[in-house]
Amino acid sequence: MSAILTANNADSTQDCLDSILPTTLDGLDDGFCELAERRIYWWDSARLQSWLSNVSDRGYTFYQRLYRSPGDPSDTVFPAVIQQQEETTFPYAYHVGPAENAWPAMSANSGDRALVGYAQDAEGRHVALKAILFGSEEYRILKHLQDQGVPTSVDDFQNVIPVLDIIPCEGHWLAFMPRMQDIKTENILVNHVDRHYYDEYNIHRMSLRTEGKLTYALFDFSHSTMFPETVRINECRLPSKTSFRTYWVQRPDDTHQGEVDFDPFAFDVGMLGVLFCTEFQHLTYLAPMLAPLFDMMTTRTISRRFTASAALTFFEEQVQPLTFGSENIACRRQPLNVYPVRYDEFDRWQDLDPEFIKKWAKFQSADEFGDIVLLIGLAI
Repeated sequence: MSAILTANNADSTQDCLDSILPTTLDGLDDGFCELAERRIYWWDSARLQSWLSNVSDRGYTFYQRLYRSPGDPSDTVFPAVIQQQEETTFPYAYHVGPAENAWPAMSANSGDRALVGYAQDAEGRHVALKAILFGSEEYRILKHLQDQGVPTSVDDFQNVIPVLDIIPCEGHWLAFMPRMQDIKTENILVNHVDRHYYDEYNIHRMSLRTEGKLTYALFDFSHSTMFPETVRINECRLPSKTSFRTYWVQRPDDTHQGEVDFDPFAFDVGMLGVLFCTEFQHLTYLAPMLAPLFDMMTTRTISRRFTASAALTFFEEQVQPLTFGSENIACRRQPLNVYPVRYDEFDRWQDLDPEFIKKWAKFQSADEFGDIVLLIGLAI
């Protein structure tokens, strides 16, 4: 039987944010699991909850935690009270949907690193809190987003998680953002929080999408870089070792041949291209124009690679108009037991019309360099 945390369960923690936030440990290092558990106890401490009630006038109440057994906290938290949602004010998420077989309802996951907490304000709106290191690049980015103001409608939303507030806490910062549902592929949120955490085929979410109310947001800037506005995009470079902090499944091979540095904007286009290939490259027989788009987003010749704006223009002017029934294509998912072929090993042009292949041949990137020796060790 699982137990629910009360304030006294976590009162014994001696940690403050400064003793648990700065670290060089990652998920594979000895001591990381112990650190994550200490962070959980910090989030659940009565001291932190009392502090939050004193520094904010929004009436925040932390979620409660689910325990696997007494003294064994899980990473699952949930609101103590779920209010009936009468209407949703942007950018707060919708949370419609049935609660059957969903206990605890509206649950959330604090993540492997336990850097995120969850709360409700006095109006029942759900927020996520993230602990941010003092002086970090992530703080600079979130502060920049906060300075842009909070969008009040989808029309002025830039698909980046808005920052409601940033409050100093024990020598560092807590950033407050609307809680949205993490739909992976990595770090994409949707403005609908399902009452059932594992219900990925929620019919209410589909309805919101049909009505044009559903939108998406990027989040988590712990390994991001913000360049000065005075620097030209084509002048921006980063050390190659920073590219290996990205999600390995979506990482292009731009820095695998011993490169000293790399173009981060071209790299981002490549990562998005790899993501698109993973999700949709098996559909090129239905939407042939995806083949040149994906090839030009992932080509190893960086100077040929589409910029972000060029990829969007190509999609809007070539892919959409020339793809019949495109609104239904994405529903054809790969079988769950089939692991996607790597983006640079899958033949996206196979079975396409020879005339089509001839017309778009200059967009192909297959066999650009033949077999390439990976020199990852030299780049680290």
